[in-house]
Amino acid sequence: MKITQTCLAALATVALACASKPTPITVTGDSGDRASLAGKWTGEYNSPVTGRSGSIVFNLSPAGDAANGDVVMIPRGYGKALMPYSASTTAGTSMQNPAGGSQVLTIKLVRVSGDTVSGVLDAYRDPQCDCSVLTTFTGRVNGDTIDGTFVTRGSQTAAPQTGTWRVKRTAR
Repeated sequence: MKITQTCLAALATVALACASKPTPITVTGDSGDRASLAGKWTGEYNSPVTGRSGSIVFNLSPAGDAANGDVVMIPRGYGKALMPYSASTTAGTSMQNPAGGSQVLTIKLVRVSGDTVSGVLDAYRDPQCDCSVLTTFTGRVNGDTIDGTFVTRGSQTAAPQTGTWRVKRTAR
């Protein structure tokens, strides 16, 4: 019975996520470079430094002018996804999602130049420093794969946190 309830809860979460309006991303660069990234990209990232890992989903229209993308970040031992930084996640307050589902971090900006992709995530609250942090990323396109690195910085973090990411195009 508990397995059935868990499966139903997971299915409801997926249905809600699919029904939600995707967050638009600003994509800059030459129109040909942007169009070369057209399609749905999915993958993962990992930071041995922080123990965080998660999924990446990115969609870009065939013309390269409309995009959306999200990152689900789950720190090891934290037990839930991190939430975007907002007034509701200020220091000392609960970071639980009131709806009970996972929150996603949104990709805010993507720049494309030749075979190089770079960008930034919207700010989010880091549970280690209980402060707002910003993540920038860079990657290299090789056919239907993009491999890259990322750096996370915050005003109260001692040193930048780094990691790697990889996405593959799953549809054009």
